[in-house]
Amino acid sequence: MSSHVIRPAGDPGRYGAAAMILHWTIAVLILVQIGLGWIMNEALPDHSPRQELVEGVHISLGLTILLLVLVRIGVRIANPPPPLPAGMPAWERFLAGASHLLFYVLMLVMPLTGWALVSLGARPISFWGLPWPHLPGVAALLGSPAPKAVRHQLSHVHVYILIWIVLLNLALHVAGALKHQFDGRPVLWRMAGLKRPGGPGSAS
Repeated sequence: MSSHVIRPAGDPGRYGAAAMILHWTIAVLILVQIGLGWIMNEALPDHSPRQELVEGVHISLGLTILLLVLVRIGVRIANPPPPLPAGMPAWERFLAGASHLLFYVLMLVMPLTGWALVSLGARPISFWGLPWPHLPGVAALLGSPAPKAVRHQLSHVHVYILIWIVLLNLALHVAGALKHQFDGRPVLWRMAGLKRPGGPGSAS
């Protein structure tokens, strides 16, 4: 059999099907979202119809990610992740845990700051064509519309600071997974639906 087959869902060493689907769906949407953000802020003229169109998709996609992340957290609580490979040094376990925790924080903070940013204005928010409420408490705390300086600071945090933290953490995450893939403790099979290394019928 091919080594790239999905193993039975009961394998205790891998993530469940729901976790895998959510993981890769959210990962792809985040990459698309980063690309849309760059196009919106760097490639298109300010206040142009095309920028407003991309901004609308960007907002809807961000809210979609927020909802999916909440579902992902619920799935993780209901089905704890499998243990890390035996023999992994304590410092690598710490980095893996810290990287995962930071990802969850960022996956919540990024769409929330974006939601807060669009909630600072008076315009209604559209979620794939449907009305979406402004983030509760933002208008009462900062005013609506909020001062330009407040919007600028929040935009800087959302567009630049948080994005770079996401990219750096993503690089660390991928580098760690690739390192283990080639150092005798492969982990990609746990989340990618690959065959367990060393299992029945494997090439190893």
